[in-house]
Amino acid sequence: MKKDDAILHSLQDLDLSPTMEKNARDKYQALAKYLESKGLDSDFYPQGSFLIGTTIKPYKDGKDHDYDLDILSILKRKKEETQPYNVKIDVGDCIKESGIYSEKLEKEDKNCWTLKYAEISDGVGFSLDVVPSVDESSNIKNEIILSGVDYSKAEKTVAITEKKGNLSYEWKTSNPLGFGDWFLEISNKHLTSDMKNKQFASLPIEIRMEFASIENIPVYYYRSNLQRAVQFMKRHRDIYYDRSKKGNDKPSSILITALIADCVKDQYFLSVSEIINRFIEGWKQKNISIMKNGKILNPVDLRENLIGSYNYSRLNTMDKWIASLSELLNIDDEMSLKRNLHNDINERAFTNELGSPRLVSPTKPWKE
Repeated sequence: MKKDDAILHSLQDLDLSPTMEKNARDKYQALAKYLESKGLDSDFYPQGSFLIGTTIKPYKDGKDHDYDLDILSILKRKKEETQPYNVKIDVGDCIKESGIYSEKLEKEDKNCWTLKYAEISDGVGFSLDVVPSVDESSNIKNEIILSGVDYSKAEKTVAITEKKGNLSYEWKTSNPLGFGDWFLEISNKHLTSDMKNKQFASLPIEIRMEFASIENIPVYYYRSNLQRAVQFMKRHRDIYYDRSKKGNDKPSSILITALIADCVKDQYFLSVSEIINRFIEGWKQKNISIMKNGKILNPVDLRENLIGSYNYSRLNTMDKWIASLSELLNIDDEMSLKRNLHNDINERAFTNELGSPRLVSPTKPWKE
């Protein structure tokens, strides 16, 4: 088995399945229609990993958890004519008024309202994190354009709500849709027609029947090698930081995603391992283009430093994690690779070949 085949095999049951993908999209579209029926005029979009196809099963406290899927709700109000409190509470109040949705509603989070859908498929469920927002002001969009971001990306910037205290809310500039466009443009450079054909053949028959041909299948049902590389790195990160008892220090998904995509933005059709190795080398050499003057810049808002809150200790731990990732990628012996992927990525992978239902000893980099 080739190294990339082994990597892909280790991710098989960690990705959002096509059936659950469809279920989640049906759920948020139904919620959007409900809010519209209540007079709350807004546009709903997937955001984060759900938008860019890099969702991976969360791992915390030594076990897998249900998926967290982010949804952006853009209310059709002018930022200058409303307040973050009203935007956040109006969405929450509408949800609370519904018998269907109120029973799924979790405690209010800093930026979102969370709806919990338990045991959707094979005992696995997901949460929809609904993030209320409005279109960002033209002044801030112009600042972002002047920083060097393309107009086509900057125009999608929104202001999300952020809870600061009991009844204290502020605006926070965010651009998940622009980031999604930026990432997916790069991702498509690492998705071949042959990959699409193979993935189409493995889709559930009901999804293939619904869209009739490969040309009509929505792009979110496919996974490029860049998307797989991001998923693999996020999974390795989650387990590494969980075992190291440093969960609060782990690098954010947007940071990882921006760095690895920026490494291969001018390349085409690289394998998963090639993409990850290019990131590792770029990180070591500090020559990734969004790394400037000790900062790591948000590619769709070059005013923002994605590591602005990171201290030396946190960055040092990130160096150790990336060294551990490099060690895993450099294993050439097939059985050793499978054993390490079993231990460090997915304990359900390769169990038949390894002759053990679970190998619990962590690799050396986690014995800190």
